Amino acid sequence: MLYNSHSHFYDLNHCTIVNKSDDNVYIDSYFSIGIHPWNANKIEDNFFTVEHLAMNKKCLAIGEIGLDKLKGPDISIQKKVFESQVLLSEKLKLPVILHCVKSWNEISMIKQKLKPIQTWVYHGFNKVGILDEVIKTGLMISIGASIFTNLQLQNLLVKIPNNRLLLETDDANIDIYTIYEKVSEIKKIPLSELEVIIEENFNRIFINGKVA
Repeated sequence: MLYNSHSHFYDLNHCTIVNKSDDNVYIDSYFSIGIHPWNANKIEDNFFTVEHLAMNKKCLAIGEIGLDKLKGPDISIQKKVFESQVLLSEKLKLPVILHCVKSWNEISMIKQKLKPIQTWVYHGFNKVGILDEVIKTGLMISIGASIFTNLQLQNLLVKIPNNRLLLETDDANIDIYTIYEKVSEIKKIPLSELEVIIEENFNRIFINGKVA
């Protein structure tokens, strides 16, 4: 079985965490739930729904949540909503699926301020310029379809420790297997070895003895 840490599509063939919108209450797979930074101005309407759904045994993470300087309401509003959901992740002992667009400095400062215990997963990572900082901060790094086109990411993939690596498809309508294949090729390790690495990381971060 292959493991997909973040997808916008259902996939019956692999173990997938489906990103659910905050107003979608139909649950039939593992999922994450959160108020996306683009929708941060809707927190009063949606936070209760997020908290309620996050208590479902199939919810494995709070997300995707974070900050986005290119889209969404004012960054001050996004920060308030992000911090509220980080505190929720701590309360429910769920990891965070992190959305970060041109806002790593702000997110890093919030992490220092709140000192969360729960793991944060930097989803769709492709900003190679901050790779060392992200690793130092202790985040998991989830690689998606950008591995096919981002040559800098390909070149630096070997710098990501095996125990910090996850794979995802995000909103790309592709099979997670193709990402496994590409990462296996770049890291020059057998596909079977990569499968074990990702399975162990996925279970450690998202399952960790939880009955789901």
